[in-house]
Amino acid sequence: MANWFMKTIYSVILAINSILYPASVFSTDTEYGIGIGIADITGPAAEVNMMGYAMPEQKSSGIHLRQFSRAFIIEDKNSSNRTVFVSIDACMGAQSVTLEVVKKLNVKFGNLYTEQNLVISGIHTHSAPAGFLQFVLFQVTSLGFVNQTYTALVDGIVESITRAHENIVDGNIYMNSGELLESNINRSPSAYENNPAKEQAKYKYNVDKTMVVLKLVDADGTDIGMINWFAVHCTSMNNTNGLISGDNKGYASFLAEQHFNKGVAPGKGKFVAAFAQSNLGDVSPNTDGAKCIDTGKPCERNSSTCDGKVEKCIASGSGVDMFDSTKIIGTSQYKKAMELYTSATIKLSGPVQFIHQFLDMTNMTVKYNDTYKGKTCKPAMGFSFAAGTTDGPGAFDFTQGDTEGNAFWNAIRDLIKEPSDELVECHKPKPILLPTGEIDFPYAWQPTIVDTQLTRLGQLFIIAVPGEFTTMCGRRLRDNVLQVCTISHYLEMYNAFFFSWYLLVSCGHCRFL
Repeated sequence: MANWFMKTIYSVILAINSILYPASVFSTDTEYGIGIGIADITGPAAEVNMMGYAMPEQKSSGIHLRQFSRAFIIEDKNSSNRTVFVSIDACMGAQSVTLEVVKKLNVKFGNLYTEQNLVISGIHTHSAPAGFLQFVLFQVTSLGFVNQTYTALVDGIVESITRAHENIVDGNIYMNSGELLESNINRSPSAYENNPAKEQAKYKYNVDKTMVVLKLVDADGTDIGMINWFAVHCTSMNNTNGLISGDNKGYASFLAEQHFNKGVAPGKGKFVAAFAQSNLGDVSPNTDGAKCIDTGKPCERNSSTCDGKVEKCIASGSGVDMFDSTKIIGTSQYKKAMELYTSATIKLSGPVQFIHQFLDMTNMTVKYNDTYKGKTCKPAMGFSFAAGTTDGPGAFDFTQGDTEGNAFWNAIRDLIKEPSDELVECHKPKPILLPTGEIDFPYAWQPTIVDTQLTRLGQLFIIAVPGEFTTMCGRRLRDNVLQVCTISHYLEMYNAFFFSWYLLVSCGHCRFL
C-alpha cells in the first residue's frame, strides 16, 4: 500500500483486572518469557530541524538527553506467541521506519517479528531531530528527508529488539495504577467543555490523572524492567530549545534506570524503564498555564490570544526555566512510577494475542446514533492548525477555534491547491487551510491509510492507534473497547485504562489540529 501511515505514534492502554485473575504476591511460578533491550537512537545533534513544534528555526545544536529505544518482548509460554512493545524517545513513530525495522528483523529472525506483533510508540518529545517521515506535510520544516535521523532510529530500534530477543528469561508481570496530580493540565479547557455535560460529569478532571505501571521481574523476582503510561505532552522544553532531549519522560526514564543501574552509564544497564505516552492531545506539562508574555495576564480563553495574536500567549512550567520545568515534571512521573512499581501485586496471567489491521480513513462509515450516520473523506488541515497551541504558538493572524477562515489565506492556499467542493463540505464547519489529502506533488502530503493494533497480555489490552487522541477521545475509545470486550466475554471486570497518539482523529468536540 502506497500510503501507509505512522505505525504507532502513541499507544492506548486499557488495563483490565479480571476476577478470573485475583491479585497475588510474587511467585516462583512464571507466566511469560520476557526480553528487555535498550539502544541509542540519538539523531544528528547539529543543524537539523526538530520535529514537533514545526518551527523552521528550531534546529539541533547539542544534546541535553540522549535518545533511546526501549524494547520489551513478551512471550506466551503455552502458545509461543510473541509481542514486542517499543517506546522510543522521538516525536512519533513512522511507517517508513517500521517497514525498514521489520525488513531488518526478518533477515535476523525470519517472520518472528512483523508489523502484526510489533508496536512502536513515540513519547512525543518536541526536541528530537525531524526528517524521518514519508509525507510532505511532516517534512516541510526539515526541508525534506534526513537520512541521518532515519538511520539512527531504524538501527537503534532493531538493536534494542535484538538485545531483548537475546535476553529472554522466564518471568512475571505485575500491574498497578494510581493518581498523579500537579503534573498535567488541559491546554484547551474551553474545547473540552464543549463535550456533553453528562459526559463530563462522569470524570473528576478534564485530563486523565491516572498512571498505569507494569513491573517486570525474572523467575527469582529480580527487577528487570518497567513500562508505565501517563498522559502528558513532552513540551516542557519549549520551541526555543536546540538541544536534543527526551523532555520530561526521557528524564523520568533516566532517573528510574539510574536508580536500578547504579554507577552505569545511561543506556548501558540491565534494567530498562519506559515512560510511554497516552491520550495527550489536549494535555500540557506546563502547569503554570498560558499567560500573555507582555502583561502577565491570562490569555483570551477561547482563542488563546493576547490582543488577537497567538504569539504572545505562551504556557510555562513551574520551574525557573525550561530545564527546571522538565526536571520537575519528569521527577514527579518517576516518583509516582516508583511508588506504584514497588507496590504492584496484580499479576498478569493469560494468553499473549494480537490483532492488526489497515484502514482506509477516507472511506469509513461512522454511526453517530440509531438514525444518523456519517462518512469520512480525505484529510485536510484547518486554519486553527496553523495557530499552534499554548505550548508552542503559531504565527501570523491564525487563531484557535477559527470556523471562518479569511480571503487572504484562501487565496494563498489556492495557489497551492484549491480544495474540492466535496472536501469543503465534508470538513465543515472547519475552514480548510491546506487540502493535504488532495495534493500528491511531489508525493503524498498526508496519509490516507493507517493501521491500528490490539495487543493482549493476559488481562491487559494495549490499543495502538495512529492519532494524538485528546482526553475525551481516549475516554470514549476506552469505553467502547471495554464494551466490545465485555460483549465478547474477554473480561469480566474493569480495572484501569491508558493510551496514546497523532493525526487523523475525529472525535465529537475534540480539538482538531
